[in-house]
Amino acid sequence: MKTRSTSEGWVVSKAWTIMLAFSFGLASCSLPDTRLWKKRTGVTPVSMPTEVIPKVILHGTIKSMVSNPVSCTSKGISMAWNRSHLLTGGIFKQRDLLQSAYTRGTGIEEALDLKGLPAPLPGKVDCLVDGREFFPALYRSIGNAQRRIDTQVYIFDNDDVATQLADRLKERSQDVQCRVLMDRLGSIASWWSAPDSSCRKGFKPPSSMPHYLRRDSEVKARFSQTPWLVTDHTKLFIFDGKEAYLGGMNIGREYRYDWHDLMVRVRGPVTTELQNIFDRSWRQQGPWGDWSMPFYRKVKPDTASADAGHYPIRLLRTTTVRAEIEEALLVAIRMSRKRIYLQNSYVTSEAILRELLAARDRGVEVNFIFPKTNDSKLMDAASRVFATTLLKHNCNVYLYPKFSHVKASIIDNWACVGSANLDGLSLRINGELNIAYSDPEAVETLRQKVFLKDIQASQKLKRGDLEDSTTFLITLLIQQL
Repeated sequence: MKTRSTSEGWVVSKAWTIMLAFSFGLASCSLPDTRLWKKRTGVTPVSMPTEVIPKVILHGTIKSMVSNPVSCTSKGISMAWNRSHLLTGGIFKQRDLLQSAYTRGTGIEEALDLKGLPAPLPGKVDCLVDGREFFPALYRSIGNAQRRIDTQVYIFDNDDVATQLADRLKERSQDVQCRVLMDRLGSIASWWSAPDSSCRKGFKPPSSMPHYLRRDSEVKARFSQTPWLVTDHTKLFIFDGKEAYLGGMNIGREYRYDWHDLMVRVRGPVTTELQNIFDRSWRQQGPWGDWSMPFYRKVKPDTASADAGHYPIRLLRTTTVRAEIEEALLVAIRMSRKRIYLQNSYVTSEAILRELLAARDRGVEVNFIFPKTNDSKLMDAASRVFATTLLKHNCNVYLYPKFSHVKASIIDNWACVGSANLDGLSLRINGELNIAYSDPEAVETLRQKVFLKDIQASQKLKRGDLEDSTTFLITLLIQQL
């Protein structure tokens, strides 16, 4: 059992090992006994891979084949295609990225429109830095909800912070509709280790959070299935279809107390489309899965209700259909003329690295912040390789003093924040949700509140401060992440 918190980084670093174990051990595996899915009094000390193979890979994939034959097949095909792309991407480094979107657009937003990315909708963004800002705001929204509370996370942990929030949802479920959607792989993995900081004395973790949420309450809780190890990494909280939170934080002690992270609160007509995203995911992960999708109907956002304080917000996703977040970031970096700020803890994208180096050659100021400590040794090595390359090309690289889980970018006057890391899993394979906007005041708030403050708290690195000690095998593995 690992010693650090089980979270996104741990799942990412172990995913390849689990896939190999699945490939070689499939014939000897059997479906889990149904009793394993019922409430247990404690956490059984079974090794993580032993639990993941039957509970996540087999159960999730087989269930998806029955209830979600279309989406399950599309995820498998997309995963295979994108993994081959990630494996060979480094070979074709000179491919032509110059398209009409880059040459005809007069700015980033115009270029994104020319690329056919989703049109922006009116709304307003507020930044909430760290758990000390986000969790109190989340609790206020839970308390103020009038009709509906919808929660979608990659990890719904079983520590004291997660159970406290679960208890509040259970209480509110007597008055309002409460739905919780959690990723099967991310959540089950998180239940098997202690958080970085200690839970309150005497706390005993539930062994199954869906069962805990449903017990003695009206909460409806579901897993997002993970066929082919394709997860849903989205973090989204919606209240009455009018207020939403999204960003990097899951539900657990690390996000409340231990890690540096960022969420944004979104209001305005754009929240209708966020509600559509949740409703579609909820229906698709229900008992009828894909078979129920012909009856799904989207709600059209009422753009006429936008007020003077709203500005265009673009929703960007990673799906089996399109890698919108990667496309938008590459377009924005290619269009940049003045400055770039990036902060992320999981960085492996060679395409983004190439565009950053090209931007620096054009005279663009490039700033990259990554954490001194990481919850994944493999991703820490990847980030250091990325940072070392940037240093060699006279970019500004900053080492944040503790683990930062922030996933944010500012490119000239354009900002992009959300759940996506700068790695192949987020940009090509897993489900992700980001927003992007160009309102000058909102972008400057993000720059001041997150980037400039974090730069001030970080160590500025120089050439020679980092060494690339990765082997060829590690490099190949990193390319798959």
